[in-house]
Amino acid sequence: MADRAKFLAAVTASLGRTVVLVPNPDSATAGFDDGVLAKSNAEMAMADANTRSRELVDQMADAAATAGWKVHRACNPETASDLVASICEEKKASSVLRSKHEVLDQIGIESAVTSTGATLGITEHFGDNSSALVDNSKSSAFSADIGITGVDYAIAETGTIVLHPRSGLSRLISLAPPTHIAVLRHGEVLDSLDELFAMERSDFMSGKLAGSMNLISGPSKTADIEGTTVTGIHGPLEVHLIILDHG
Repeated sequence: MADRAKFLAAVTASLGRTVVLVPNPDSATAGFDDGVLAKSNAEMAMADANTRSRELVDQMADAAATAGWKVHRACNPETASDLVASICEEKKASSVLRSKHEVLDQIGIESAVTSTGATLGITEHFGDNSSALVDNSKSSAFSADIGITGVDYAIAETGTIVLHPRSGLSRLISLAPPTHIAVLRHGEVLDSLDELFAMERSDFMSGKLAGSMNLISGPSKTADIEGTTVTGIHGPLEVHLIILDHG
């Protein structure tokens, strides 16, 4: 644990931050092989997410803002819908893609987007599609102005959202358009990566693990060129996190 704390402190310092993330020695980890134990740890992680939802959402908001997300709080679905419409208008979006996350239907995503004059489409997961459909989906994703998703999990410790590409959720929705909007609900925020790995381990042991996972911590950045950090090279230039506090 001491080595992990030292490593995180070094990373924190290298990022120019002053708050050092201190590992929780009681966190559920992925260091187990037994399916029963894996399930137990996952259940504990989700119970913690629900019991501490308000605290974890507040931590997520702070960490996400530090990571470069534009964070918005919505007290009800109508406010969240208005925020989406406002971002679409600000970006003068004409083409918007969405995932099939339930929360987007909950906030009325279709009326929010189309009320601004933009078109709204869904890009499917590419795994089982024909090459013609794949080419068409990729073209739609790279020509879209905004991609909108829910989240599968979020990590309070790092301000990260987690997405598992699948039917109704192409990875390109969050990667190809220049602006990404993610809508987050209470109960979806895990304390740390330890809890995420516990959830993933349990899914793996039960055969439910998705083929891949995207971890998004703010807008895309690279420092490959002369060590200078540039934003928006390998993905969205701007990312918005709408936290739905209702319920």
